[in-house]
Amino acid sequence: MSRITGVIVALATTAAVLTGSTGGHALPAAAPPTAEMPRDIPGGVELTLADGDLLRLWAAENHRAVFSRRLDAATGVWGPRLEVVRRKNLSCGGVDARTSNGAVAAIAFCDRYGYSEDTAPVSSRALWSPDGVTWSSYTLEGEAYEEPGISPDGQNAVWPLHSRYTARTAGGFTEHDLDTDGQEYTVTATIDDDARVSYLYFAQLGRRCRLVVQTRTGDATPARQELQVAGGCSDVALANVDSDTVWYGDPSSPAQRAVVSRADASSPWGLTAIAPATAPGLYQTWRALDRTFFTAPGLPLFALGSTDRRSVMAQSYDPSTQTWATPVTVLRTRERCYWDDTWTAESLGVLVADLRCGDHGRRVTLTTNDGSTWQVVRGSRNPRGLSADGQYVAIPARSTTYIISRELGVLALPGGVADRCDMVVPDGPAGAVRLTSAGRSRGWPTVLQHSSGQGWTRLGRTSLPTPPRDCRFAQTSWVQQDAFDVFGRRDQGYTVRIVERAGEWTTRHERW
Repeated sequence: MSRITGVIVALATTAAVLTGSTGGHALPAAAPPTAEMPRDIPGGVELTLADGDLLRLWAAENHRAVFSRRLDAATGVWGPRLEVVRRKNLSCGGVDARTSNGAVAAIAFCDRYGYSEDTAPVSSRALWSPDGVTWSSYTLEGEAYEEPGISPDGQNAVWPLHSRYTARTAGGFTEHDLDTDGQEYTVTATIDDDARVSYLYFAQLGRRCRLVVQTRTGDATPARQELQVAGGCSDVALANVDSDTVWYGDPSSPAQRAVVSRADASSPWGLTAIAPATAPGLYQTWRALDRTFFTAPGLPLFALGSTDRRSVMAQSYDPSTQTWATPVTVLRTRERCYWDDTWTAESLGVLVADLRCGDHGRRVTLTTNDGSTWQVVRGSRNPRGLSADGQYVAIPARSTTYIISRELGVLALPGGVADRCDMVVPDGPAGAVRLTSAGRSRGWPTVLQHSSGQGWTRLGRTSLPTPPRDCRFAQTSWVQQDAFDVFGRRDQGYTVRIVERAGEWTTRHERW
């Protein structure tokens, strides 16, 4: 994905323009289901290969190398870490990639003599592998930070740059220039099995803003299309999903991305799905509990919001008609509520919408396992806990701990949280682990306990620090979704994870 910033501002503009343009016009035909993006990991991405294996590509924390590691789907065993890129005086800060038919095209974001997230990289590497093991590399000249494209057979790849691109075919790597007058902001490119490249970018053409597509093989004169889509003159991201599908808007948000696609490599490109956030029928809840979007694997996209902060409504999105269903009320409470700040970079395996309600800010979680029946889970002020893979959520209350999972829905376990700095994480769909002070250490948690039929059973004591002043509160970490930030007085505290290692539960922490 692009490192260009400002997408959120652009999306507001996109929504306004698209909403205004739909009146009296037929919506485009819904796009068929497409492949999914790679999963983000620290420093890179995780790809699912054609045989089901997982391949991770990432830049080292010290920026000195790019590594890969592969999980064998049949055995469930990770292979050794392999070095993909290492050059003297070359610093690499991240990786993006696409895969098809077992082959992989990647870009390593690199600079000479040092790497900074604040500047565009100018020594990036184009990487291609037929099998995820052996790699060929090519230096991309100038600023290069967009994701590559890969052909369905995996043998061809393309790396877009400003007004040009680099292609990889059976003949090797080649560079190609394009006339892209009026080009704005981000760009993406796709390539097919015949090495035909489609180069997509937004352009300001006089007073018109268009999504321009130039398609050609080699250095032939390109065929040109100009598509009228919303947000063409805004800082809107573009990202290819496969050789025939491109997302624009916010690719990380199912509600804020539209789809431009084609039926096959010989067909023209067209707008095939608008962003759900701009689709007809979406209920407006401004100046109250503003609408927020939620989804999970196997469930529709939902918009939740409220006009009075006491009655929360939910709407489901139908991608076949590109419209929103009539709102239904899923929560009524006497207390005023606001959204809890529990945003996660990675999507969760279950749908949970977290609110804080009343003067004491008690947690209220809305969840659905089937998309039609909603459950209300009332917790304490303590933070929710997530499993490392995001498949399970723990909601602690005073006398009960709730585990939310796709397997069992909402399961209530006896035993809750007693202290304000207590933390709970799920142990699968039917268990939990609590980190607690056990009434000592000025509220600083030091003891691990496991859920049982009668409540909590002691596992052991940790080596976590216990500063001299009282523990004030714990919250979900901003940095890692399955970690907690624990706060004392005068900014004393640490970040902690409750983890299972070789069948034993323990903690990992970092002091501030």
